[in-house]
Amino acid sequence: MAWDLFIQSNQAKWNHALQSLEATLGFHTGSMLTLQFQTLRGALKTKLEVIESSPAHSLVLQSHFRHLLFQHTEQWVVRFHKQETQHSLVEFQYVLSGPFAARVWQEKKLIVNNILNLWLESLKLQSERL
Repeated sequence: MAWDLFIQSNQAKWNHALQSLEATLGFHTGSMLTLQFQTLRGALKTKLEVIESSPAHSLVLQSHFRHLLFQHTEQWVVRFHKQETQHSLVEFQYVLSGPFAARVWQEKKLIVNNILNLWLESLKLQSERL
């Protein structure tokens, strides 16, 4: 059930972390997602590629950006672990790599933490409604 909520194209209606979501091929491997996140600093638009999609198990999203002329990579990993019939454990992992990752992390950590907390809380609230 958590997987089904996570891949909904209309989740911007109930997901407080997202203002908008567009996908070229849905959440399938190779698809490009354009996400506009709601952050404390305002809207943050990012393009992510679906690197790996294993329905009901995991999803790996990746993007690249430049900082001080060097390429850096962001990876958002979402894993779904079925606990019981009606319960799932959703695990988010954010990986930042590049030559100035430590410096960039200082700028991004609060933004990423806010996004992930809002996303998880929205999934929880929506699943309780259903």
